[in-house]
Amino acid sequence: MLTNFIKVLAAMAACSVQVSLADELSDTDKALIQAVRDAGGQAMQLAKNDTRLTIAFHLSDKEIVDDTLKILTGANNVYSLNLRGTKVTDNGLSHIAALKGLVKLHLEKTAVTDAGIAKLTGLENLEYLNVYETAVTDEALKSLANLKNLKKLFVWQTKVTEQGEEQLKAAVAGLEIVPDFRKERQLAALEAGRAAEDAAKEVEELAAAIPAAEKAAAEAATKSEAAAKELAAVNEQVKASEAKAAEAAKAFSGAEKTLADLKKNADAPKAVVDAAEKAVADSKAAVDSATKAVEEAKKAVEPKKKAADEAKKAADEAKKKSDETKKKSEDAIRKAAELKKKAEELNNAG
Repeated sequence: MLTNFIKVLAAMAACSVQVSLADELSDTDKALIQAVRDAGGQAMQLAKNDTRLTIAFHLSDKEIVDDTLKILTGANNVYSLNLRGTKVTDNGLSHIAALKGLVKLHLEKTAVTDAGIAKLTGLENLEYLNVYETAVTDEALKSLANLKNLKKLFVWQTKVTEQGEEQLKAAVAGLEIVPDFRKERQLAALEAGRAAEDAAKEVEELAAAIPAAEKAAAEAATKSEAAAKELAAVNEQVKASEAKAAEAAKAFSGAEKTLADLKKNADAPKAVVDAAEKAVADSKAAVDSATKAVEEAKKAVEPKKKAADEAKKAADEAKKKSDETKKKSEDAIRKAAELKKKAEELNNAG
C-alpha cells in the first residue's frame, strides 16, 4: 500500500514537472513570435499554463500576402491563426497545411477557394473554421469531411448550399454550421405556419366584423336621409312663410294706396275712409305676423342643418369603416393564402 502511495506521489511530481515545462516557451516559439511581429502580425502565448500560440494578421498595418505565411512553415505549436481580410490566397494555405496543432482558423473575407480548403485536410485537430464571404462551395465542404474534430464552421455569404451542409454534418458528428440552412428553413416554415394561422384567425375576425360594419353603415345612411328630409322640410316651410310675407306686404301696399287715394277725394264718405284705414291696419298686422312666421321658420333651419351635416358625416364615416373592413378582409385572405403556400413549400422542401 505504501508502494502505491509512493507511485502516486511520483506521478503527481511528474505532472508538476510537465506543467512547469509547459509554462516556458521554447526558443523556436519565441523566434516564431518575433518573426510574426516583424511581418506585421500579433503573436502570444495562449494562456499562462499553455504555451500554444495564437497568431493574428487581421489587424496588421502591413499587406499580408501568401509569402508572409512562409514563416509558419513547420510550426507545430500554433493553436489559432487569424487571416481575416488579408491578401492570402489558395497558394498561401500551402504554408499552413502542416500545422497539425491548429485548432482555430479564420479565413473570412479572403480570396480562398475550394482549392485552398482542399489543402487543409491534414489539420486533424481543427475545431473552428471561418470562411465567411469567400468563394467556397460545396466542394470545399467535401474536403472537410475527414476533419472529425471540426465543431464549428461559418459559411455566411458563400456558395455553400443546404445539400452540401447536410452531407458534411452527416460525415462529422456534432458539427455546427452557421448559418444552418436546414434549421433556418425549418424555423422559417414554422414561423410561416404560425403567421398563416394568425392570418386565418384575422380573416375570421374580419369576416365576423363585416356584417356589423355594413349594418352600422346602413343605419347611419338611413339617419342621414331622414335628417336631410327634415332639413328640406324646414327649408320648404321657410319658403312658404316668405311667400306669405310677400303676399301680406303686397296687400299692405295696396291698402295704403287705396287709403291715400280716398284721402285725396274730399267727397269720399267717412265710412269708406274709415274702412280703408282699418284695412291698412289689418294688412300691417298681417305683414308683421308673416314676418314673424318667417323668422320662426328660419330659426329651425340651423339646428336641422347641423343635424343633417352630422348625420351625413356619421354616414360617410360608417361607410368608410365598412369599406375598410372589407378591404382588410380581402387583404387578410390573400395574405393568409400566401403564407399558407409559403409554409407548405418550405415544409415540402424536406
